[in-house]
Amino acid sequence: MAPSSTTQSAPSRLPSTRERRPALIALAIVLIVGGALASGWLALQSGDRAYFLQVSADVAQGEDITPDKLERVSLPKGFDGGVAADDEGEVVGRPAATRLLAGTVLNPAMVSDDAGLAQDTTQLAVPVTSGALELGTGDQVVLDIGATDGNRASVLAEVVSEPTETGDGGFGASSASQMVVSVHLSCLSAVSQGVEDSSIVIARVGAVDESLVRRTCGA
Repeated sequence: MAPSSTTQSAPSRLPSTRERRPALIALAIVLIVGGALASGWLALQSGDRAYFLQVSADVAQGEDITPDKLERVSLPKGFDGGVAADDEGEVVGRPAATRLLAGTVLNPAMVSDDAGLAQDTTQLAVPVTSGALELGTGDQVVLDIGATDGNRASVLAEVVSEPTETGDGGFGASSASQMVVSVHLSCLSAVSQGVEDSSIVIARVGAVDESLVRRTCGA
């Protein structure tokens, strides 16, 4: 009987440690170089920043922007619309076109020589009992402010918008309204404090002794 001619294929030989070593070294080099490039790119990106102007304290509409109400904030260099910190001189001393809240990044549209207000005036909302007065835009009123220290002040104001109801209308709740008035900038602090203390009573001009009514406040 003839011997079997079946041949068994030899098992494939695994690469030796010596043969694998160059490939591993090459891979390590690629990873190191790639990591270094990625780290460099991230470092460049994180450093690509610039300083812009941010409002540090509330500014009323029409009030001049002063250096003490601005601060520098670091933002991406490509930040769109912000006023660069180097351009501070272009906005300081100019009136705010609208009310600016602390933490707002300043943009050119927020500053205007024409803020839509009479010179040296600003606007704010004051509470008024619903139905107590029938007021219209342009009416002059007196804000009688009862200060917490006992010193009262009567400030002249002009109605900018008619009262709008803000109460929830619930059973037993007193319906309240707010209206926007215009006052002299020097009276902003006193009127704002009166709003916060809920100590403002609104009266028509003529209902209060005109000798006690202030057009401006302070010394």
